[in-house]
Amino acid sequence: MFGKKAPVWSFLTTFGGPANPLEPVVGTGVFETYPVLEIIALGWTLPDSRPAGRLPKYNPGRRKTFSKDDWRHVCGRASEAFLERGLWEIGKWIGGVALNDSPSKPDQDKLDACLCLLVTLYLAERKDCLMVGDLRTGYIVVPNGAGLREELEERCEVTGRAPSEWVRTFRLLSSPLSQQRYHKPRGDLA
Repeated sequence: MFGKKAPVWSFLTTFGGPANPLEPVVGTGVFETYPVLEIIALGWTLPDSRPAGRLPKYNPGRRKTFSKDDWRHVCGRASEAFLERGLWEIGKWIGGVALNDSPSKPDQDKLDACLCLLVTLYLAERKDCLMVGDLRTGYIVVPNGAGLREELEERCEVTGRAPSEWVRTFRLLSSPLSQQRYHKPRGDLA
């Protein structure tokens, strides 16, 4: 998986290779994201004694900690996000899988893929995101959330990193989808 000869690099190259978020995106490029940080950034954590709340335990592969209520919470928030954009089929699929009493790990993988797609939509809509990391060691892109940014900057300080070099506001400089609106397809799908 890792190293200069790992198969992931030829796979990424097929899709334009890793994008450089510090330069305008021309053509296709790949951005990495991370659903857990997205959940924090979007405020989808659950009430808890901790100020930022607690992360939902929605991984059915971890039977000891998995919570159906947490699964439904993440699915509900994701479904709403897609439905708000008029992306009915994805929103309805997520809403349907939320009702599954025993979701599988592949269901969670599909949900996480939808969460990654949601980050892409944030970028396409030219909403502020965060670039976490750097070009030399790797980075991820997630929606910008004040609480997440503060936490990441604090962790940078603790580890001796300059927050301004590791946590940056990021917005696509060119985006073919940025001016498009999402429309409900013809026919009654609701």
